[in-house]
Amino acid sequence: MKTDKQIYSIFSLQPRWFFDLTRMKWPGPCQWKSVSFKAIEQTTDGVLYPNDAAELLTVAEFQAQFDAFIYARIVIEMAMLQREERNRGVQGAILFFDENLDPKIEPWCQVVQAFYLDQLLDELVRQEPEHPLVAVFRPVMETNPVTLEKHAASYYNQIKTSSLPQPTIDMLLSIFINWLEQRCNQLGKQEIENMLLGELPDLRDTQSGKDLIAIGKLEGKLEGKLEGKLEGKREAKIEVLLQLLTLKFGPMDAELRQRIESLRSVELIDQLLLQVLQIESLDQLRLSE
Repeated sequence: MKTDKQIYSIFSLQPRWFFDLTRMKWPGPCQWKSVSFKAIEQTTDGVLYPNDAAELLTVAEFQAQFDAFIYARIVIEMAMLQREERNRGVQGAILFFDENLDPKIEPWCQVVQAFYLDQLLDELVRQEPEHPLVAVFRPVMETNPVTLEKHAASYYNQIKTSSLPQPTIDMLLSIFINWLEQRCNQLGKQEIENMLLGELPDLRDTQSGKDLIAIGKLEGKLEGKLEGKLEGKREAKIEVLLQLLTLKFGPMDAELRQRIESLRSVELIDQLLLQVLQIESLDQLRLSE
């Protein structure tokens, strides 16, 4: 999977999360930057620059594949950075996706701090289960694809309903969907849509939601069918009605779902399908003629 660009986006927008994840000392407000060293033709995954010049710079690397020379590379980057920053204090941290990727090369593994992302996320689940990083990394870290598919909608919803600023939410949702599509590359767009369908509130409010399940296209198809009065059994029409209500307004309560499922009049169901395309809230839905 491709993860470098997405990880850079996450921590450049929320540098604090790197310290939340590793439990390293928080140096105060800082910036996440990618630094290139022309002399050695290397570019760091990221350097955390605290606003307080007295705090240490942190050279951070995320390692998803085995690299026997990862320690040597980051130590060189630390030395080059310290030289460029006039001997400012520097520390290094490697976040291996799991412990098997750590070559543990002496003496550099004593100089650079090593962390294991799977263990860090497990600890974060115990300490802060609602932390957005818990959900956004699931497509990358979940080893069981069946579990991932089963819970993908709840992970998405955890990000969507967080108290983060909207630009951060939109970015995390986009990354989550990108990683989910990479991980589930054997599935088509429609299958991923089905995986999430019915669990995501207010999908039309996010561009990523619109792109993923194409609400506009679905409504267009439904409108075309409704103009000629949908044909088919009552049960099929109720299924379409429930699907469209969920897409437009999010999960509904059990009482409303039961009332809709108990409808017998096909003509009334057709009227309700037409209503859904016009109303702005569930309170406007008229369940009787």
